[in-house]
Amino acid sequence: PPNPNPPHTRHRPGAELTMDLQAYFWACGSTCRAAAVPVGSGPVTGSGATLSLGGGYAAASADAASPAEETNSSSSSSKAPAVPREERLPLQAQGLVSLWAAAVRVAAEEGAIEEDEIEEALGPYGVAVARAAEEAGPGPALFAIDEGDEETADDQAAALKAPEENSDASATTASSGEAVPAEDAEEAAEEEGPNQEAVESAQGFLGVLSAWSDESTASRLLEQARAGDRQPRAPKPRQADSTALVSLPARSRRDKPLSKTGLDDLRSRFPESRAKTPPPESKRWTKEDLELYFGSDGVLKPRTEPQPTTKEGLAQEMRDATMASQLLGEMRMHLAEGKVSRAPSEYSALCQHLLAHSGDVRKLPTAEVMPVPREKKAPEVLKAPVCIESRRGWKMKSWTMAFWNYECGEAVCQCFRRYPPSSEDLASIPLEARLDDFLKYIRVVGDMDPQCVEDNYLAYPRYIVGGWPAFAVFPKARKLWEQDLNSGRKLWSPPGLKDHTPKWFDHCCLAVGLDLNNQLSAQDELQFGPPGSMTRLHVENSSAHVWFAQIQGRRMFTLFAPQERNNLFGCQHDAVPGSHQRDLTSPVDIFRPGQKHSRFTESRAQIVVLEPGETLIVPSGWWHCSVALEPFTTLSRRFWNRSNRQGVCEEIAKLSDAAGLGPSQKSRLESQLPLLREQLQEDDCSSGED
Repeated sequence: PPNPNPPHTRHRPGAELTMDLQAYFWACGSTCRAAAVPVGSGPVTGSGATLSLGGGYAAASADAASPAEETNSSSSSSKAPAVPREERLPLQAQGLVSLWAAAVRVAAEEGAIEEDEIEEALGPYGVAVARAAEEAGPGPALFAIDEGDEETADDQAAALKAPEENSDASATTASSGEAVPAEDAEEAAEEEGPNQEAVESAQGFLGVLSAWSDESTASRLLEQARAGDRQPRAPKPRQADSTALVSLPARSRRDKPLSKTGLDDLRSRFPESRAKTPPPESKRWTKEDLELYFGSDGVLKPRTEPQPTTKEGLAQEMRDATMASQLLGEMRMHLAEGKVSRAPSEYSALCQHLLAHSGDVRKLPTAEVMPVPREKKAPEVLKAPVCIESRRGWKMKSWTMAFWNYECGEAVCQCFRRYPPSSEDLASIPLEARLDDFLKYIRVVGDMDPQCVEDNYLAYPRYIVGGWPAFAVFPKARKLWEQDLNSGRKLWSPPGLKDHTPKWFDHCCLAVGLDLNNQLSAQDELQFGPPGSMTRLHVENSSAHVWFAQIQGRRMFTLFAPQERNNLFGCQHDAVPGSHQRDLTSPVDIFRPGQKHSRFTESRAQIVVLEPGETLIVPSGWWHCSVALEPFTTLSRRFWNRSNRQGVCEEIAKLSDAAGLGPSQKSRLESQLPLLREQLQEDDCSSGED
């Protein structure tokens, strides 16, 4: 049938909207329906509170008003009677962005913000979603973004009444109502077509929104945005919900499997890959899946279960995931409350890097990338990073997630979306969770999104436990730590490592009145995270050395020498004592430094993919960051020896501040620190571990 609402007349004049505040809870799977109501009929009332959105279309509650309510609403206006329910134009407007758009419009009407500040207030994703909804085709817009080609209400009303006499010969209509010849239709459509940048930036968000709703237009909008169809077209009949396809990321759609010859040819493209022969289920993998598998040395594998292809299937999967991990639902709500509508820049860069380099995370945009040397024992003097190979009889081999879930599942830990945290960064606000809940979350994310698809971030966000001091706060873990301490710290440490931390901590804690075991055990921390969880570039506080013992999963560490600070744009901070913050961090994204940090390309990096049983030793002052390739468990320890002994007093001072010492104790500490520094400097380390 002729298009009753061509693109140039999609803004129906005089519509007033209300938005159901339940749209805020899109993270929990709420559905928000709407109705467009002509001026004078009043807003559609429902069971929830509403926000008015004048001058466009807005969302209303799924529960339509009763006849009495409609009568009351219409009687309050003298312009037009109430509109029967069956004549209302349905619109599903869901999501936090839609609610935010409504709030911005209300603020503009109240004079809180100017009209020219609306786009800035909406933010990039609010503008992108609004434009995608507006430009994707017939139907009311979620939010009107003025781009300079305003039309009068009379023009729009006239165009609504004028039928398309020849849909083949006339492709577009100017705002004045004149017909445009068919041969000029493509050029006109190109000029008036969707903003491609806005459409692309909206795709991932709309794709996730479509999964949370039982009846959502996000799927349709995303399909039209991806199609890039710039020609005006008649609306297609709506498919039944049971067969409606969900707008999934293109890479998740299943193509035909490769033949044996094609598989051999693909395998030959990765001569240095350490990946084993693909498992039997790889017969169902796509070419892209196999590229990621071989390029990542067999780490990145697709989901075991195929991706749902219907809206209902994906929505059900989202609900099942929330049931399997309640913490995952809390994380989604945390993102909603923080108005988060996209993945963090560093995670987005990682996802795009994996696709561009077939899963090889070792290809960095630096002047040189070198592997970290591997040794069987630690060197006498630590000058550069070294990876200690796995050895027989390693005591921590069985300390997997299952072990800690059984021993300390009821313990509470802090999980971060960005680690190490920063006091200026909202993404650094931690969530507190039971350890067993966090480990369930890791398992769910590892099963549902093992390949780190960027579009899935809002559904499966990445949080990390970057430093849980289990041995300082949990009695069962303390017993394990005491066994290592009684052995002279030989059970956990790499062979040959020089570590004088216990002796010097004993001396300093006694002088200032701190408990030795509490402060010493706090230097040992456990780390957990799902695939794709990251730590930012930073340097350890108090000039400490640090080693990372990989217990479970694979994790890539990237390291830079201290003299690379200028190329890394290092920033000095005043870390809060007792927090996870670091004094020295870098804002550079190692996978996508950008023009702002272009000098990063002149740096020289060292990398290592840490396997279970291996230990990475990072000397004092070296920059390091990490990317989890699999669900992982890592034990880390900060320590001091002759080369960084002066950092011990600095660490003791930080620990004293965190302990909240009284005035007399602080005075004692200030008087003792200079003397302690002199004593540490004079210590020839002729006793103890040496």
